[in-house]
Amino acid sequence: VHLFVFFTKLRILTKHYSTVKKYILSTLILVFAVLVGLVPLVNLKSIQSYYEVPTEAVVFPPLRGSQDRLAKSIQFETISQHPRMLDTATFDAFGQFLRASYPGVFDMLEVDTFSTHTYLLHWPGTDEATKNYLFIAHQDVVPVDRKSIAEWSGSPFSGDFLADSTGDVEGWIYGRGTLDDKSALIALMETMESLSYSGFQPKEHLYFCFGQDEEIGGKAGAAFVAAHCRAKGLRFDAILDEGGIISTGSIPGLKDTPVALIGSAEKGYLSVEVTFNVAGGHSSMPNTETAITRAAAFTNALSDGLFQSEFSAPLEGFITHLAPEMPWALKSVFANRFLTEPLLLNIYQQSHTGRALTNNTAVATMISSGIKDNVVPASARVVCNTRILPGTTPEDVLERYVALAAKFGGTATPYNTTGSGASATSSTEHEDFVKIGQAVKHVFPKALVSPYLTIGGTDSKHFEGLAQNTYRFLPIVLSAEEVGGIHGTNERISVDGFNKMIDFYTVMMQLWSAGKFPE
Repeated sequence: VHLFVFFTKLRILTKHYSTVKKYILSTLILVFAVLVGLVPLVNLKSIQSYYEVPTEAVVFPPLRGSQDRLAKSIQFETISQHPRMLDTATFDAFGQFLRASYPGVFDMLEVDTFSTHTYLLHWPGTDEATKNYLFIAHQDVVPVDRKSIAEWSGSPFSGDFLADSTGDVEGWIYGRGTLDDKSALIALMETMESLSYSGFQPKEHLYFCFGQDEEIGGKAGAAFVAAHCRAKGLRFDAILDEGGIISTGSIPGLKDTPVALIGSAEKGYLSVEVTFNVAGGHSSMPNTETAITRAAAFTNALSDGLFQSEFSAPLEGFITHLAPEMPWALKSVFANRFLTEPLLLNIYQQSHTGRALTNNTAVATMISSGIKDNVVPASARVVCNTRILPGTTPEDVLERYVALAAKFGGTATPYNTTGSGASATSSTEHEDFVKIGQAVKHVFPKALVSPYLTIGGTDSKHFEGLAQNTYRFLPIVLSAEEVGGIHGTNERISVDGFNKMIDFYTVMMQLWSAGKFPE
């Protein structure tokens, strides 16, 4: 009996000890997990203070008539559709308008013309100059769908000025090019005219490239300037082109905060033609498989993606800059990327913008087949376009297309061109990037500064290898809805927004050139 009682108590004690041990172990694991999660969170420090250093740059009131000159520039229908369709008379007239509107610029700067209507302006620095900086904008615009003209509040090539009904801004200038990219070109001209009129002298060399065909690739415009620079051995310390904007309401966790998205890299470009050949015949006796069904199956498979999503270097910089500014919950997720990266990538896949930033996108853009309604075609063709992330090459992309096409009996070849790889990723720690951030803070004090991946193409790609760093940024505040005006209906810019664009370039030229005003 005593032995029975002893072993019974021992069994109860052992069981109790096991429960306590499990409890202690679970508690230790929980504490460890919390500590592991908290350490990165505590170490997540804001870096926005780098850009808040006061500058001595001077901002002037806009020159009289600046908005009228922008409106006038919109009236020149400098449309890019095909190199052979260049309206030389319109581009000639636009060039004459620039010369008449900005006499100080054309008197003081050295101006060369390349191709037919692309301009390279040089504002020489002083004898101590050791650096070269390049600003890029383009004259050409995309066409307007004639079916959409009735939906425009202002005519797309009139430069119409409409007052703002809410009173939030002075008014709006409507028309193709107000955002992409004549506004930047005119703002640069206004800045140069104003600075030259004030007696400003840059210490370093400033260059300005105004292309004629950026909207169709820039091969007959900026590419000629870049070739000239290579031939002359002219290199740049930094380049600033169009690209990111100051975004409002589009970044989760920062809905009410403007964010200056400065492109530190640009995605590459490759189009591929995939062809399917299957014996055709009479539509009354069709085979179960045709060239069209193979093309359709391939197109459906393409939507699954050719590559896995990833955070490229520009997105890593984006996270580093913005994660410390986000609410606690999102900050925790970004701080513990070693655990949460699959979740974050999944979240990015929920929007077309997120997918563009984290994927080598692949989409069918043209499809053709058939010659008659009662003939089963013997061939079908699908043209696809991919925008390439940094770290992936056009050869990698083509290889994936070839493999996927083969699964459905097709062949894949480059379409029209061999494509171009993504640009190199520029430094976000270099003083030239920091100065862009300082200019942002000077003109837009409430904005956060962040690097970004430019998902569209710009003329700066032609200057690859000619600059230590290349940045892509259009200094204008746009909501997600307003971004839709780029290449879309009701493209417009506020007068306030245009004036701030001039202010930004005025500060940038002073910061990059280290120039001085007369005593």
